[in-house]
Amino acid sequence: MTQADGPVDEAVEQVKDTADEAARQASPWVVGLARFGYVAKGVVYVVIGVLAMLEALGMVGGKTASPGGAVKSIGSQYLGGFLLVVLAAGLFGYALWKVVQGVMDPDDKGSDAAGVVRRVAYVGSGLIHGALAYTAAQSVFGAEDSSEDAMAVSAMAFQPPVGQILVGVVGVVVLNVGAYQLHAAYKAKFLHDLKLGEMSDAQEHWVTLAGRVGTVARAIAIGVAGAFVLLAAYQSNPQESRGLGGALETIQQQTYGSYMLGAIAAGFILYGGFMFAIARYRHIECT
Repeated sequence: MTQADGPVDEAVEQVKDTADEAARQASPWVVGLARFGYVAKGVVYVVIGVLAMLEALGMVGGKTASPGGAVKSIGSQYLGGFLLVVLAAGLFGYALWKVVQGVMDPDDKGSDAAGVVRRVAYVGSGLIHGALAYTAAQSVFGAEDSSEDAMAVSAMAFQPPVGQILVGVVGVVVLNVGAYQLHAAYKAKFLHDLKLGEMSDAQEHWVTLAGRVGTVARAIAIGVAGAFVLLAAYQSNPQESRGLGGALETIQQQTYGSYMLGAIAAGFILYGGFMFAIARYRHIECT
């Protein structure tokens, strides 16, 4: 090592130590926000499940069984504004945790191809939940519905031929996410991230059941939404694309659709409960 290298190495080491110290100081905040975020995500899925169950029973109509519908439903309750502030804070915390997972790799997913894909997916999930948190925050201040603006942006994205290709790629990615969720449910991969030693046998059994059933329900809805994205790309028609609410509505319109929707709704409620267990028992480290 030359004399010139000495100061450079010392500077690099000092920067690294400073970054590590900052991460250690931020760790308790990130961990707390992450656990709070899992609770917020669980609340959203429980509300979606309840709304979907009410639709399956014919007690409500319309596209209410969606993340946006869940936010509006919470906001319409007593102290809804306060509840939305808490929900928005929790979802922002969850979004931050997913970004930390992707960038800092506390779960040791690695830098190989599979690891990079998982970490990019974490960041993507963070962005999605950050947008949902923003929706909840907007609802607190009575912001106008931005669905028309979203449709305009969607229509621009469908301009052929590049737009169709990009949307088709998104559809394939969404379908693969659904397929992976099915695989994860079958293998119960989520158990690797939990503090099983702190659970009783009965708790582990019910958490495993809720995780598997809930993840399967979520995977089915994601798969249906992905199929509609592909259809929209094929027909170059943005109106064919549907989110979670549209996917659930389509399921209800099928033969025995109310029964299928009811089963998925029950799965969503279980998934919400599973998120509460994740908030309590997941290993969460950001250093």
